Amino acid sequence: MLILGGSGKTTVGLDIGSHSVKVVELTRAGKAMKLSRYAVVELAPGTVVDGEVVNRDHLVSTIGDAVTKAGIKPKAVNSAVSGRSVIVRRIPMEKMTEAQARQAIHWEAEQHIPFRVDEVSIDFKIINEEAGPGQMEVLLVAAKKEVIHLHRGIIQGAGLRTASVDLEQFALLRAYQFAYNPSEDECVTILNIGADNTNLVIAKNGIPSFNRDLAIGGTRFVEAVQRFLGFDYETAEGVLRGNLPDGVSPDDVKNAVSSVIQELSTSVRRSFISFQASGESTRIDKMYISGGCSLMPDLASILSEQHGLPVERFSPFRNIQVEPGLVSEDEQSTLDALLSVATGLALRGFVPGDMDINILPEEEKQKTKTSAAATEASPMVAVISWLPLGLVVVCIILLGLHYMSMQKTRDEIREEVASVDTEIARMEEQLSRQQEVTALEQSVNQKRAAIASLSLQQKSTVYVLEYLCRALYPQQSALAEESGKNIYLTDLSLIGTDLQITGIARSWGDVIEFQRRLSEIMPDGTQNLFLTGDFGQSYDVAPMQAGAGNETRYRFSMSVGINLSSLQPLVGDYAGM
Repeated sequence: MLILGGSGKTTVGLDIGSHSVKVVELTRAGKAMKLSRYAVVELAPGTVVDGEVVNRDHLVSTIGDAVTKAGIKPKAVNSAVSGRSVIVRRIPMEKMTEAQARQAIHWEAEQHIPFRVDEVSIDFKIINEEAGPGQMEVLLVAAKKEVIHLHRGIIQGAGLRTASVDLEQFALLRAYQFAYNPSEDECVTILNIGADNTNLVIAKNGIPSFNRDLAIGGTRFVEAVQRFLGFDYETAEGVLRGNLPDGVSPDDVKNAVSSVIQELSTSVRRSFISFQASGESTRIDKMYISGGCSLMPDLASILSEQHGLPVERFSPFRNIQVEPGLVSEDEQSTLDALLSVATGLALRGFVPGDMDINILPEEEKQKTKTSAAATEASPMVAVISWLPLGLVVVCIILLGLHYMSMQKTRDEIREEVASVDTEIARMEEQLSRQQEVTALEQSVNQKRAAIASLSLQQKSTVYVLEYLCRALYPQQSALAEESGKNIYLTDLSLIGTDLQITGIARSWGDVIEFQRRLSEIMPDGTQNLFLTGDFGQSYDVAPMQAGAGNETRYRFSMSVGINLSSLQPLVGDYAGM
């Protein structure tokens, strides 16, 4: 699909982040792919917060600045979205052709997405045509139309056209496949650590088997360095990229960010457990990291040690030439980290892949195709238009003869235009009021959610301890070592949603029984409060001599996740919900 420009030999990827705007232009000459232009322009703080555009005008102007800085002429761009408004599901469907599936996909989507089907833009890919007898497996992607319209409107405001709206994790996969040419059975994880969030995607055979947005990003690392080392934001950001001031050692940086790395690793580990529980694969061969934070010294080695697999920085330009003089050696590693998504988006114009998703609404896709076709055809039209010059002259003469009769028609058209303008003004006023109502409704919902969250935070610890007591001593309510008890606790630590437990049991089976009782606690009747692993595998046990008669007992420790949402019904009344 060699559109995106009059020559048909360039394609542009635009990555709109919460910290900066990245734009990449790739050029193809024969079989060679070349990075011909790029730009990275930082956004003012607060322009995009938690994925929501707060300062639209500044974002639009920054996109324009990036395109101008790169020297890219206004044209169609491939862009991407991510976040909570995007849903990705692998679903079974009755085996049919792609055309038939496109007719049936909206009915199927109603059963698998939490939004009304008329509120979302949908695209899909058939990823397994032989999933079972008469069955195939489909990757369904849906995004809220309001998010896509806002995204497209921002790009249009910068004087560009939207060729496609992809997903950031699919752009990463496209860049990975082009750069590394993976084998068919290789299973890898890509972590793209953005400013506010981290995109995690696990791919096998080039197909995304699991993806998740983790609510931790580079800003958390910068804030940790600021807090522990006392630097301003700009200096702390430079420290994370290896620019260490005098008197600061790599160990100082490692100590400053250790808690954030541990939190990131915990989220990654939980994602791995969820992926492996799905039965898709039992192994992950390698991890790649990208994003500004991937430049932090020793991050790859720390993640490798914690997860027990090779980890390396992602390099999207392994099979892409770089225009001579465009990038210095000192800049190369930084660009590898920052331009992965934008490069994957730009590759879409040259490397059709298995996961080319476009979640533009259908009517917008048709406009894009029409505009692109007109752009491609324009040189030929310009040449042909000179040939029938004589016919054009004749037409002009005929138009002159009808000029007088057209005066009356012109007046009628002016009256119709005035009527239409009045109707448009009325509709714009109604739209403005509706937008105000929508904004107020969103504000009320946010405040309700905040109230519920505060109430849950205030009371969750009490409820967790109460249910822990019930699991520990089903017939009693005291956390104390008493004669005859099979198990008691010696240490208890609850940080956020992570509960660390240490205790002593009379037998190994008592620990397993304790874990089983924990796994059966459902305060709301449907969700587990305590999230444990497989019985006998999610804790450490060591024998010891203790008690009367030098009896053998077992010291144990375990980590338990807390599912606060299961407590919601218990605190809802007090929160006024």
